[in-house]
Amino acid sequence: MTSLINSVHYSSSHDVRNAGMIKYKENPLKGLVKKDRDGRVKRSALAGSALTTLAYLLVVAKSARKGDFKIKDMFNVDFKNMFKVMGLATSAVIGGLFGGLAADVKENRKPKLKEAVHQFLGNIVTPISIVGIAANQIEKRNFSKTKEILYSAGAAIAGVAAGVTGGNFIASKVNKAIFKENDDRKLSIKDFGIHVDDLLTVAALTPIGNSIKGFISKALPLIFLICGYEAGTKTKKDVNEHLQEKSK
Repeated sequence: MTSLINSVHYSSSHDVRNAGMIKYKENPLKGLVKKDRDGRVKRSALAGSALTTLAYLLVVAKSARKGDFKIKDMFNVDFKNMFKVMGLATSAVIGGLFGGLAADVKENRKPKLKEAVHQFLGNIVTPISIVGIAANQIEKRNFSKTKEILYSAGAAIAGVAAGVTGGNFIASKVNKAIFKENDDRKLSIKDFGIHVDDLLTVAALTPIGNSIKGFISKALPLIFLICGYEAGTKTKKDVNEHLQEKSK
């Protein structure tokens, strides 16, 4: 009787169900996907921020439009009201946060949530409130055009400096109360840089505002994508690197 010799060697990564059928236990793309996790998180955070920003613009534009609605109306929203600006920024943060959470690992959830609190309180509510209230008071005083522009510019700069610093201090206290641990977040150039929006918001209330409203309505959504991106891409590694720099 002739015996059948099987010369094929199957490694532990194979599972032979029957003749000619091989099941691979490991996805050959697993390594590539793992290496590209950072890129995937960044794209997801940016996409999430963009989607919620567009949704907000759609709602605001449609509610303000009496007649036929056109897509271009979304990019011609009048942001003279500071609450509209806050709503725009908040939508960007929420989208970026959830986009980042969906694509990242569990250990990075807390850093993202903490960063979202900093973005909301330190980079949105506090500075925009200060600047918006100051601009409103300046407008009511009926200054000359030159004085109105100068006072508004000064209010914007002072409001951003005080708002970002004070807002992030408050955010740290809120995070400490929520997460029961210290939250010492270092301010960066980006925290102040994104507040070009406050300068644009104040400009909308000055005599030159009428001539740049179109630019403001298109620039603000792009600027606030930074807030959402920062919240969605924050990692535990970023926090640890900050702590190491502080200890030096």
